[in-house]
Amino acid sequence: MERAVFGASEFFSKEALSVRGVEYIQTKNLTETNVELIEIWFNPWKVSYDELLELFFDLHDPTDKTGQKIKGQSFIYFANVNQLHVAKQKKLEQKQIWRQEIITELVPIWKFNRNEGRLIS
Repeated sequence: MERAVFGASEFFSKEALSVRGVEYIQTKNLTETNVELIEIWFNPWKVSYDELLELFFDLHDPTDKTGQKIKGQSFIYFANVNQLHVAKQKKLEQKQIWRQEIITELVPIWKFNRNEGRLIS
């Protein structure tokens, strides 16, 4: 099992992310913001991290900065170097699709665990 954690402003639907290979989903709100976080445990033999990132970007506008209480509205918390590499590649693809700057921040998951671990452990 692998772990994926994403965050964005009010876009998540457990049903939209309940795809083949996803074993567990938990959603929470980031304290004092309108950012919703989702933690996904998935079987990489059944669904790839790339597929989950595709769903993540399909479910929100990664270019919109208006009305945000914190810098950016979109987060990918990567758990390892492979996830970082895949996320960087997906972000470049999104920049070509949207033809705008993608504000999605790539953050090591250990920073999330240390700072917001009380929400998702």
